[in-house]
Amino acid sequence: MSLIRNSKQVKQTIDFTGVESGKIHPTDIDVVLEFDNEVLILMEVKRKGNKIPIGQRLVLERITDSWHTDKSVVLYVTHNFKNDEKDIPLSECNVDSIYINKEWKDAKQEISLKDTLRAFSKKWNIDKFKI
Repeated sequence: MSLIRNSKQVKQTIDFTGVESGKIHPTDIDVVLEFDNEVLILMEVKRKGNKIPIGQRLVLERITDSWHTDKSVVLYVTHNFKNDEKDIPLSECNVDSIYINKEWKDAKQEISLKDTLRAFSKKWNIDKFKI
């Protein structure tokens, strides 16, 4: 069962035209998980080979760096799904790099998002998050 209530609305793009100033414009965060005001996990999802734009990367880093506990992370998640007509199953994506403790660490090997989330859940004792 999908968590998407209305696929047509999810596919609607938010056009930032009119709220930009030169190269400065709003950004989005693809996934946010927060547990009991203690743990923060941010994710940006891109097609394999694409990079996080500098401004968006800086926002993700700054939010993570300013979190009030040391349990905060950004996951750069990638996928290879080429069919734009189908939804991207996040559970089948991989983590390319992790921003933690003010530095980016590249994955040394292909690691699934689910395995990464399980590892952080165990490391940070997130009892309510079992996948």
